[in-house]
Amino acid sequence: MRLLFEELYSRLQYKIILPFLLLAFCVALAIATIAFSLVADSWQERFDNQLAGVTRIASDELLNQERANLQFLHEVAFAAANPWTGAPAVADALAAGDRAGLEAALDPYFRAGTLRANVNLDRLIAFDQHGQTLADLERAPDPTADPPYILHPALDLSSTWFVPRILAADSDPLGDKFAGIIHLSDTNIYYLSTIAPVRQGDKIVGGLIVALQIKNLLTLLRDQSQATIVTLYDIQGQTLNSTTHPITGLEVLDIQDNVLTLFWDAAPEGQATFDVKTINEREYQFAYAPLRIRDMTVGILSTALGRDYVTSAWADARGPMITLTLLAMVMIVALGVYIARIITAPLNELVLTARSVTAGNFRRRSHVHSRDEVGVLSASFNQMTEHLLQLYQAVLSESRQRAAIVESITDGIVVCDADGKIEVLNSTLRSMLGCDDPEQLPQYLSELPLVQITEGMPDFDSRRAADLYKLKDFIVRVAIAPVVTPESHTMRYVCVLQDMTTEIAIERARANFIATISHELRTPLTVLRGNTDLLLRGLLGALEDDQRMVIETMRQHTVNMTSLINNVIVIANIDSGSLTLTLEPVDLLRVVEEAVWPLQSLIKAKGLELNITIPGETPPVLADQDQLRIIVLQLVDNARRYTDSGSINIHAVCEGEFVRVDVADTGRGIPADMYDQIFQRFTRGSGTNEGINSSERGIGLGLAIVRQLVERHGGRVWVTSTPGQGSTFSFTLRFTHATGSPEQSGTPFASAA
Repeated sequence: MRLLFEELYSRLQYKIILPFLLLAFCVALAIATIAFSLVADSWQERFDNQLAGVTRIASDELLNQERANLQFLHEVAFAAANPWTGAPAVADALAAGDRAGLEAALDPYFRAGTLRANVNLDRLIAFDQHGQTLADLERAPDPTADPPYILHPALDLSSTWFVPRILAADSDPLGDKFAGIIHLSDTNIYYLSTIAPVRQGDKIVGGLIVALQIKNLLTLLRDQSQATIVTLYDIQGQTLNSTTHPITGLEVLDIQDNVLTLFWDAAPEGQATFDVKTINEREYQFAYAPLRIRDMTVGILSTALGRDYVTSAWADARGPMITLTLLAMVMIVALGVYIARIITAPLNELVLTARSVTAGNFRRRSHVHSRDEVGVLSASFNQMTEHLLQLYQAVLSESRQRAAIVESITDGIVVCDADGKIEVLNSTLRSMLGCDDPEQLPQYLSELPLVQITEGMPDFDSRRAADLYKLKDFIVRVAIAPVVTPESHTMRYVCVLQDMTTEIAIERARANFIATISHELRTPLTVLRGNTDLLLRGLLGALEDDQRMVIETMRQHTVNMTSLINNVIVIANIDSGSLTLTLEPVDLLRVVEEAVWPLQSLIKAKGLELNITIPGETPPVLADQDQLRIIVLQLVDNARRYTDSGSINIHAVCEGEFVRVDVADTGRGIPADMYDQIFQRFTRGSGTNEGINSSERGIGLGLAIVRQLVERHGGRVWVTSTPGQGSTFSFTLRFTHATGSPEQSGTPFASAA
């Protein structure tokens, strides 16, 4: 027994662990017992009652909406003629098939319906005795529009479930009006609709539909019931719409088969069915109730609240738990003070030794020689200190070698921590900055005087040099990479600034030289082209057929050479920075027509058909008019060159804040492996002998020009093609009302800084 006591007393773990473990267990057991006894039974019950109340409020609001729709339909169906506006009565207009008169009669009611808070009108439809819509008014997306609605084209509603019943004067125990969720053929939107007949005397001459979009209905129910989520399902439990948008799609909201079975068992008794789902990494409890309209179940309605509301029940148990915890902590502290006194002396020695070693005194050693764990720890600490001294000396030597290597590199080197604070800045970069005073050097990576160069930069290796910056008198290429430890933790970043001043100067000189030579070549070609046009027109005398053929060949090659030289000039101007970008609102249709005008005769000469389909209501785009004209000209000319028969079609499609312009042809097509290559400089189309020897073949600059000009506008360009059937080149432009600007683009340096 004595030996056992000495063994336990000699081990520090027993001195500390056993008393604290016993006390901690007692405290945890007492706290858990009190906490669960107070709140476990009431948490879920209170939360279920709260959620059931929210569901009842949503159902009541739905009934109120149905009553408001019925009242509004009654007012419209019995609307009399308006002598002030000349509008006929609604019933008379339906009977006569007077579309214009019916629209005039419904106009004031639609305007009033959109302003009445209890109606929430989204769509008002009137159909005649044959089930054909005579008036279909839907709320305009722009609330300031006048009129505040859009008119839909006529629809055939004769095959729907409600129109035959309305026209046949059918009724149910609640009357001759019907309501439900409908899905019209001209849209993918679901509506909560109320339908009523319109009578002229005793004769039914048609019907009226008042509709509210389901998404707007759910938003209304959510706001009125204070639910977090409101969702509508069909009879099979499939989600139709919801006020939330899960990342994984609406399918995650679908009712599970087992829950759906429980729902239909509880529905006749008016009981709600509950289920718990995780939506967007947050847990919600759903309550499902039948969606009944005019005593007919047309779907399932659910409301949901976040499960985090349950945690409010902890407030009821907070007082007793805090009191008990404080008492337990007092006991633990008292026992801890007693135990601490036993182990304080040897630990103080270890603390003093550790502080000395931390301060750099690796010669200091601990002098604790007890038999317990503290003594073992002291001996291990002394061995560790000796090993650290050896490692420190080795690391110091290696660090000096690496520092010398970094200092000798001819590129600028910056090493910074994860917060961007500069740790190393080599002599080359200090020389570029023209400063050797450490106090004047930048302290953070973002403080480097780097200005990104966006204009006048040439292509390197067939790609745009988007990582070029101006550093005082130098032009540098910036590259940033993380310094990853073996444990894959990014602790630092290294930034390399390569001096590109000489290379850029050479490239700019080359671009200027090419532009100058091209301008000089274009002048005599213009004269040759003009003279050949004069000869072909017979202004200098009649020509024989052979002479006309030779001169026509000369003129064709002169035109081709002029086009090639114009492309070279554009490329040279881009590389030299002399081609500026002036963004302003531009009428897309007008620019397209101006761009294709010079090509009309060439297109007709090949027997091709040119079609331009750009809606007149297309908003103005934000572009440089001259550069946009070049983009369209290059794409249409490219389509003309590689299309032997068929047509060239230009059309525009609005896509949010952008417009997509497609130039489609029926030419020979492009293989998929060349989609990226054709937008590079000097890359040409088909490699067949026919393509190589064709007089229409260019030198491969047109599409490269298109790519660079489109990207300067903040858009993108791509191609889709089927070999043998044709190609479609597409590019995007921003509308003038779009948010942001084309210049807002991130860079690797900016992100790291």
